[in-house]
Amino acid sequence: MKSNFKEVKVEIDPEVGVGLAKLVEGENVSLHLAVATGKLREHYHKQRDEIYIILEGEGVLTINGKEIRVKPGDVILIPKGSKHSIKPLDKELKFLFASAPPFNPKEDRFFTN
Repeated sequence: MKSNFKEVKVEIDPEVGVGLAKLVEGENVSLHLAVATGKLREHYHKQRDEIYIILEGEGVLTINGKEIRVKPGDVILIPKGSKHSIKPLDKELKFLFASAPPFNPKEDRFFTN
C-alpha cells in the first residue's frame, strides 16, 4: 500500500478539534496524517501506543499533565494509557501519527472531558 501525505485531503472534525486521514495500515500498525486547527480534546487509549512526528506548525502536547512544546522535526512517543491532548500555537499543526496496533477511534479512544 502506498500513499503521499502531501496529496491527502484532511477534513477537520469540529467535535474533536482535529482531522485525520489514514495513509497506510498493516496488521499491527497504521500511519495517519493529522491536522489540528483547535485543541484536540484530552483522551487516552487502552490498547495502543502512538508516535507523533511533527511536520508543520508549532504546538503544545500535554501528556499526563506535562506540557511539551513541539515543532517540526520533533518525534514523540505516547504510551498506551497516557492521557494526552495537543493544541496548535499556529493556525494549524500538521503531524503524522503511527499507531500500534492500528488506530480504531470507535473502539479505543476515550475522552476524559
